[in-house]
Amino acid sequence: MNQPNRPSSQRPPSRPREVTQYPSVSYRRRKAPAIAGALIYAVLFLLVILICLMVIVQSRREQREEEEATDTRYVSSTTVLPPDSGTGNAAIDSSAPDQPSETVAPPVNEDPDFIGPPSAIRKAPRVDISVANTQISAGNLILINYEHPYVFPESQPQTLLYGNKSPAYMLSRADISLNKELFPVFDGFLSDFASATGCKEVLVTSGYRTFDFQKNLYESRVKSQGEEMAKLYVAQPGYSEHHAGLAIDMVIFAGGQQYYFPDYEEAAWIVQNAPRYGFILRYTESNQVITHCAPEPWHYRYVGAPHAELITAMNISFEEYHDYLRTFTWDGTRLLIAEDGTVSETDGLDLPDSGYMVYHVPALEGESTAVPVPPDSKYEISGDNRNGFIVTVQLHT
Repeated sequence: MNQPNRPSSQRPPSRPREVTQYPSVSYRRRKAPAIAGALIYAVLFLLVILICLMVIVQSRREQREEEEATDTRYVSSTTVLPPDSGTGNAAIDSSAPDQPSETVAPPVNEDPDFIGPPSAIRKAPRVDISVANTQISAGNLILINYEHPYVFPESQPQTLLYGNKSPAYMLSRADISLNKELFPVFDGFLSDFASATGCKEVLVTSGYRTFDFQKNLYESRVKSQGEEMAKLYVAQPGYSEHHAGLAIDMVIFAGGQQYYFPDYEEAAWIVQNAPRYGFILRYTESNQVITHCAPEPWHYRYVGAPHAELITAMNISFEEYHDYLRTFTWDGTRLLIAEDGTVSETDGLDLPDSGYMVYHVPALEGESTAVPVPPDSKYEISGDNRNGFIVTVQLHT
């Protein structure tokens, strides 16, 4: 019988062990330069992007500079002599021989095929008039009140009414005078009143006043009625519109009595038509809070056309009208006043054939200010007695 094989007492040979191999230190050292190279490439890539952005910005900047240079070529200026037309200027005489030359921009090209920068198309032609800043306190539109005293000039031409006026009105004194330029307007105003109504009972009681005259008048009122009451009816010396010769006090004297215009039937013509001749009723009950003066139905102030008509139509004080005009400038919008009194705004282009254009020009630092006006236009430049000039341009008819 066969017997099963017995297991051998000898152990079978063992398998060799698998040993995990790890990178050596020298292998890691070989990989470090590759990482550094990748970082360098990343930095270089960012630098390239930065350079591209800088090139784009510089290109756009050069494009803008080229457009501005082109704009300048289209609106280049040249030096010309002052316009020959008269101005009727109350503050300056533009026809004087010592007027400096002005700078005028060429007319706008109206060719529909014209290709140019928009800023060149929108610039209206202009002539710059050099006006001494001392003229801020001269002209028909100067504001004189408790905050803005009158600046007395070295010479102040006045016209004595006695011996020069028409027989259409009377004088309370023989020494009453008015601003020389105002006299013919005022004399014509009351002459037309007499012709229209047959009434010659207007009595002029006051016109131009010196500083000393106003001082005596004010002190007398203070003594008789007290300072508070005096301030309501009499301006302090140096702060009166009468100093400029542009204010007139007048009433009706009939049957040995004085009447204010609202109380006399024929005088309604004066109240209604005064603005057409350039006069405003300066102190009213509605504007007392602004003027700090009691109502004076006898006190009329000359401001000229068309301002008097617009002030009356708007029912505002002269102070408020000044603030209103300061919102209109040459570089911004300008005020248009039509012949029928309607108002609108303009940028200086496509002007109507009649009416007036009005705007304010702030005074520059120094001795003079360049005041822009349209070429070949009839204009009046008046100081505002504050910090600039008011320009009134009469549009061509």
